[in-house]
Amino acid sequence: MGLTSNLWKSSSLLSTESDDIHYSEQDDQDFASDIYVLAESTTDELLNSWKVFTALKDESYQGRRLENAAWRLHAMQKLGKSPSKEAESRITGREANSSTESLANSRSTEVQEPLPIMQATWSAEQLLGACLKHKLSNETMEDFLQILHSRKFDSADLPCTSEELRALPLHGHPYRPVCAIFTHSLERNGANNFCLYIARVLKQSQPLTIFSPKPGPMREDFEKLGLQVSIVDTASPTFLSDLAASLKELKVGMLLANTIMRCDIILMAADLQLPSVWVIHESWPQDQLDHYAKEVFMCKDIDSRVIRKAFKAAGNIIFPSDMQRHLYDGMFQPEAGRTIYNGIPLQQLDHFKQTRDRREVRLALGYSDEDFVVLHLGTVCSRKGQMFSATACSKLIKEDGCTNLKQLIVGARYIRDHEIRYIDQIFQVAAAHGVSCRRWEDLTEEERGQPQITVMDIQAAVLQFYMAADVVLVPSLNEVLPLVICEAMAFERPVVCSRIDAIPEAVTDGVEGYLVPPGSPDAIRAAVLKLYRDPAICQRMGAAGRARVLKQFSYSRMGEHYRELLDTVTTQPARAMAAPSKEPSLGEMLKGRTVLVDMDNTIVDWDAEFIRRYASSGLNRGNRDLQELERMVRSRAKFEIEENFPESERTEVLKALKSPGFYESLKPLPGAVEALRDLVEVWGVDVKLVTAPHPSCPGTCALEKYASVERIFGASFLDRLIITRDKTHVMGDILIDDKPHISGSKSCPWKHVIFSQSYNQDVQGKARLSSWNSWQDVLPRAI
Repeated sequence: MGLTSNLWKSSSLLSTESDDIHYSEQDDQDFASDIYVLAESTTDELLNSWKVFTALKDESYQGRRLENAAWRLHAMQKLGKSPSKEAESRITGREANSSTESLANSRSTEVQEPLPIMQATWSAEQLLGACLKHKLSNETMEDFLQILHSRKFDSADLPCTSEELRALPLHGHPYRPVCAIFTHSLERNGANNFCLYIARVLKQSQPLTIFSPKPGPMREDFEKLGLQVSIVDTASPTFLSDLAASLKELKVGMLLANTIMRCDIILMAADLQLPSVWVIHESWPQDQLDHYAKEVFMCKDIDSRVIRKAFKAAGNIIFPSDMQRHLYDGMFQPEAGRTIYNGIPLQQLDHFKQTRDRREVRLALGYSDEDFVVLHLGTVCSRKGQMFSATACSKLIKEDGCTNLKQLIVGARYIRDHEIRYIDQIFQVAAAHGVSCRRWEDLTEEERGQPQITVMDIQAAVLQFYMAADVVLVPSLNEVLPLVICEAMAFERPVVCSRIDAIPEAVTDGVEGYLVPPGSPDAIRAAVLKLYRDPAICQRMGAAGRARVLKQFSYSRMGEHYRELLDTVTTQPARAMAAPSKEPSLGEMLKGRTVLVDMDNTIVDWDAEFIRRYASSGLNRGNRDLQELERMVRSRAKFEIEENFPESERTEVLKALKSPGFYESLKPLPGAVEALRDLVEVWGVDVKLVTAPHPSCPGTCALEKYASVERIFGASFLDRLIITRDKTHVMGDILIDDKPHISGSKSCPWKHVIFSQSYNQDVQGKARLSSWNSWQDVLPRAI
């Protein structure tokens, strides 16, 4: 840069008391000429030059500049540097051959006088302000100044935004090392699609490599992006040492672990002192970590202990929603958690929409213009709730006159036994309602679109299904914020979703679609019926959904957040590896405490006795078979049993629970008796059984509950039984109860721990006990 564009002046020369200063390009040329002469002088000559300038007391702008230049050149020569090269660099912008130390420091070393106070132009003031705002170190400021003063620097070459700057390719740069992305598999699912999206966004600017514990169809997808995919056997006894060697060979400098099932990678990163990012897609209640790890996802080497250890060690944990981040509160350091909403590739979706004809897409699937297509897309399993949607659609077809309604279920796979059984149950539901249901793969081309319910295997390309659909269902029982919702809204399709977890962060009831209670076929049925009967609502909700995606779930915005994160992530070994503080023992936390425990559907299986009596006593006016009745009761949305039945059946429902011996016959839930006896006899807890009599039969209910307690626990527990309609009068530390919300004449003197049932899944912010097998993990934290 020329001198005219970077003018630093003495504060005395800028004083309002002095005359206005005028300088021209000729002045700069003269000054440059004088500087070249000074630069060739000896140390003594320079010192004499300074004395001359000082003696003359030349107050002109040029005089002050030359006086200061002589000082600086003299100091440089004393340090053994070349004034001529440095002067040339300062004046012409050509870089010097050797590095330059601060001249201000050298001057203060030679002569113990303070430098003149300098005042910046607008550019310098703005730069300093930004440095102070972000608390940049001197080292960082020096790096920026060196770049800005380089002759090669040109502001016209710079992008206009930080996002554009971060997107520049810097492969091989020491400050942007190779990032290894660890997936939990290479099967086609939402979590792995997220990794593919991230890889597409980052691969131009961030060197990446992929690791997975087993091969799968998505390996080809990553390799098409030019990324290396390594398969590592996590079951091998030398897994960690083999992986560490691979990371070293590939020069990996940071790790991104995808899903909670990659907690082993986070622990390894802490051991290796590598920066890591952990992306959590799952919504596992803290008291059900073992259940989901062992029973749902069948992870052999992962349990609640390992998961909790990884959360404590993780330096950077990313959640796709605020709700999910709060679900794990207390398991990680607050500063380690951050919410980044998952984005979707709108450009790819829009290209598909613009280059396809909807009628042709529907015809390829066998659907006509008259068909009303209800799509349920996702891995077919109990967690996703396809049985509820199949029940709803069957009733819409058979009972509500929606004869042209066709349901398409996409996502069947035949790997895990429980998923295969669940697929069979969907076919049984359809058969029970007299609705045709076929596997897509078994259909001839002429038969496509003819079954009222079609079940299709899991698919790699899914955009065609959104285009073909009129409505998209997401009636999950456990979900965070599935991409299916955002993708459906991007295609301007109304959605019907469960009101659970983070879904309300993406869908407002009645705006982009409808939110329904989880596990409620009737609620799904009612919502779809509204959309079926009013195309204008479908159109309005579809447009609102598209607008929300553009605002909240931008693919590019998600990429920007992850670019910034990977550029700024640092390991935190001190915190991750610090010795844990001594925690009180279980006995110390429990001894002397008072734990209140409800009975119905908390200690004893109230639902099982109701199902048995209602199905076998001739009261079943709905003529439901035992399997359907059990599904209806066990998955109900409302606490009071009669409210889940049609008005015409509620009298019979109450008759069943008022029948003689109902409460005396209740059987204990698994582990309940053993847990409560241990609390009393081993841990010194004062357990009280606090239960309310049913208002339809308070007297007989109370008497039978006494008999039930004596039968189950023995006479010694009768003194622990308290029967009351108002539990706020009973003092205690915690109350374990399945009722979603408890109130009374007083404020609650205890902490409410939810005993999990279908009708209390919407309750947030309370400790939750899913089974008596996990009480030792839940109760101490609640206390």
